[in-house]
Amino acid sequence: MFRFKKNEHGAVSLEACIVLPIFIFVLMFFYGLMVFFSGHQLLSHSLIQSAESLSLDPYATEQLKISWDEMEGGEDLVQAMYADAFTSQDPYFSSNEKWYAENSDLLIPTVRSRFLAYFVGSGTSSEMEKAADERLKTIGVQGGLDGLDFSGTKIEGNTLTIVIKYKQEFVFNFQGLAAFDRQQSITITLWDAVEGTN
Repeated sequence: MFRFKKNEHGAVSLEACIVLPIFIFVLMFFYGLMVFFSGHQLLSHSLIQSAESLSLDPYATEQLKISWDEMEGGEDLVQAMYADAFTSQDPYFSSNEKWYAENSDLLIPTVRSRFLAYFVGSGTSSEMEKAADERLKTIGVQGGLDGLDFSGTKIEGNTLTIVIKYKQEFVFNFQGLAAFDRQQSITITLWDAVEGTN
């Protein structure tokens, strides 16, 4: 009887040795999925916010003629209506450059910096880039900030299409097998600089 109980106790240990690694692997897999998809959602949200902000720049520059250098707080109506978009002195959140002009070299750098601003918040250029790089690596973007490719971004008429390409790794990327090419895009109508309509 004693020998039987001892053998049964060993069987429970053997079962635990088989089941426990499988259980831990399943937990790691679901944690990895959660990080993978939450990272995708974080990038999507930043992309949407950036596009909405960028769509206001032509109207602010052409119709409202807001110059960030000359603005001293007298435009109460503008400040009340568009406080975040139009009165920010931070070049990451606003621009009075005509980046939306045809064949402008400022398009991709402006889109990249606006995306960065909505991805990590405000700060100095180096602080924001460092924070973005760390956050992107945390969610599995290969190369961090350097791994984001905005080269597909374009303007056709008054329509802005922002395209981000990147490679995202699964959190537990064994032997480099779990990395996926990802692409997100958004198309938005710029506020018409001539008529002031959307």
